[in-house]
Amino acid sequence: MKILQVKTLKGGERLAEPVITMEQETLISKGTILKPEYLDLISFLGIDTVCIEDPYESYETPHHIMSRERTEAYTRRIRKILENHIYQKKQTLQNIIPLAGELIEEVKSVKDHTVIDMKERKGNLYEHTIMVTILSIMVAQKMKLKEASYYQLALGCLLHDLGLRYVTVPYMNYNIEEGTASEIFEFKKHTILAYTALEKEEWLEKSVRKMVLSHHERKDGSGFPLKQKTKETECNILQVCDAFDCAISGMECRRTSIQQAMGYLKKSSGTLFDSRIVNTLQSFVACYPVGTKVCLNTGEKGVVISQTKNPRYPVIGVLDQSDTMTKGRYHLLSDRKVSIIQTDSS
Repeated sequence: MKILQVKTLKGGERLAEPVITMEQETLISKGTILKPEYLDLISFLGIDTVCIEDPYESYETPHHIMSRERTEAYTRRIRKILENHIYQKKQTLQNIIPLAGELIEEVKSVKDHTVIDMKERKGNLYEHTIMVTILSIMVAQKMKLKEASYYQLALGCLLHDLGLRYVTVPYMNYNIEEGTASEIFEFKKHTILAYTALEKEEWLEKSVRKMVLSHHERKDGSGFPLKQKTKETECNILQVCDAFDCAISGMECRRTSIQQAMGYLKKSSGTLFDSRIVNTLQSFVACYPVGTKVCLNTGEKGVVISQTKNPRYPVIGVLDQSDTMTKGRYHLLSDRKVSIIQTDSS
């Protein structure tokens, strides 16, 4: 499955997910072959991206942190826990403790030196929560933090966006900085609202609540709500992983590509974000996920079909002029004369 901009489509593509309107109504069903007139309708309604089936899937060997089914199961669990707390006033937040433990075990089961494929996606708050937690634990593991700290880190990540359920401003695939002054003010309250909502949860360590409060703070003091230069490693890990997953899922900003998100982290490393943490995240997340269509310096086009031990040098399957997969392969880790010039959205 690929998320592609509608303006890049030509017709003939098959939908991997249904096209949903702002009113959550299905406009076009999953599996539909897109006709040019459908594309005009989708664009007219202001829908800028759709999920398209990947025609090269049979050639690809992606490495995901966990299966889609397990991700969805964890997403349902965190949604139930948080919504019971918010809407039904149930004192069930402690149910995140076993969930945190299971996510830690998921990370510990990933083989060392595995490069993970992540793609830009149409995310939601609860899937974002799970992915930020997984990424943060992986960073902590790679940085060789004490395993005892994993639980507090996981708890902070699972609770970090609790406050978004208390605000009414849009935050999905929406650049809040382009909103009105009142929208920006309302949005920036979500960290304080979550921190306040957790005051009665005496079982939570203070460090967990601080992670929730400070996940939008920045190394140079330019973040919010307190413009603090937080020094706690767990807080800084959450800041980096949250910013990255927000970018590729369209949480609190316009969705971007993996390459753009990585570029932002690299540019901000040492100023907004802890450089050691940025480097650690970039050491195991593929810069060009499996399925990415690319242009090579040889003049050829290709598709990333698997990863190597280096996240910047994948294995490329070469396409012919009709975009059909050939038997040609480039292993960029060893074929250093061949390089990716840019990604190709066609």
